[in-house]
Amino acid sequence: MSDPAVRKLYILAKGDHYEQLHTMVGLVATAASMGWEAHVFLTYGALWRFAHGDMSEAEVGFSTPEVKKKYEKGIENGKIPDLDELLEEARDLGGDRIRLYGCTTSVKLLHLEPDTLSGVDTLLAHASFLHMVGDGHLVIT
Repeated sequence: MSDPAVRKLYILAKGDHYEQLHTMVGLVATAASMGWEAHVFLTYGALWRFAHGDMSEAEVGFSTPEVKKKYEKGIENGKIPDLDELLEEARDLGGDRIRLYGCTTSVKLLHLEPDTLSGVDTLLAHASFLHMVGDGHLVIT
C-alpha cells in the first residue's frame, strides 16, 4: 500500500443521509475500479450507519422536494445501488487498497460496541487521520 505511483483518495465521511453515504461509497467503488487506494475515516452518522450495516436504510435528506422525489425513485427502481452491497463489492475489488477507519471520538460518544466495528480496519483519532492525509487531498461527505 505504500507504492508512491498509486493514487490515493482520502474521505472524511460524517453524513448519515443516503445521498451523503452514496457519494462516499461511489467514490470508494470508483477508486477501487481505477486501482487507487481509498482511505475512509468514518465518523458520527456515517460510522453509526456503517457499524449497524444499514447504510441503505438511511433517509434521503435533499431539501428540494423535486430532487428528493427523483432520488427516491432511483433507489426504488434500482438505478441507485444498495450501499452496503456496493461497498462490499468495492472492498472485494480493491483488496487492501480500500481501508476504513473508525473515529475514536465517535465510538465513545455513540457507545458503539466492539462487535459492531468488525468491518473497520482500525480506529483512529482525527489527528492521526489528518497526519495520514498529509499533503494529499481530502474529500468530505
